[in-house]
Amino acid sequence: MTGQRTEAPNGYDDLARDPAQASRRVPGPRRRGGRRPAADGAGPAPGRAGSRSRAGGGRRAVRAALVALVVAAAGAAAETALAGRPGWGFAVAAALGAALAARTCTRAGAMWLISAPPLAAAAITVVCEQVAGTATVQGKGLTTAAVRWAVDGFPAMAAAEAVLIVVLTVRGVRAGRRGGRKRSGRNSGA
Repeated sequence: MTGQRTEAPNGYDDLARDPAQASRRVPGPRRRGGRRPAADGAGPAPGRAGSRSRAGGGRRAVRAALVALVVAAAGAAAETALAGRPGWGFAVAAALGAALAARTCTRAGAMWLISAPPLAAAAITVVCEQVAGTATVQGKGLTTAAVRWAVDGFPAMAAAEAVLIVVLTVRGVRAGRRGGRKRSGRNSGA
């Protein structure tokens, strides 16, 4: 059996003769982040660069949502202190917070951020009105209080959602234009 040559299928004869060449011809597994470890093993661990960028994007999305929440809560607190219940000042603050969040969030974070303004505005409205004591919740009064909370919080919900959608749309259009220019530059033969 020694000396007998095995025939490799479909033009792989050179690999059958010298199996050491197989490692040079077959690409290794792809690494996330596009970086391969150094030959001496002193480079970054495989896949670490990609996980850092995703973790940074997650932190950025959380920061964006927290900024929106803090700005809206500050506006609602100020309006409640001045007028007794959240009003148009809260709506302006919620819209400003939504604009800041939409401006700084990631593309994946935008999908989560779209549903946040109504929920945040409702929660902030309930807390402000409970702290101010304008809506008491006892027995049958819960339904009446919930209607009052919805009415008081609706301008902030609508303003924040509208501003958020506008800012995300503008970001998407700008990103599309930049992408179109890059593609047209490559295809023009330049």
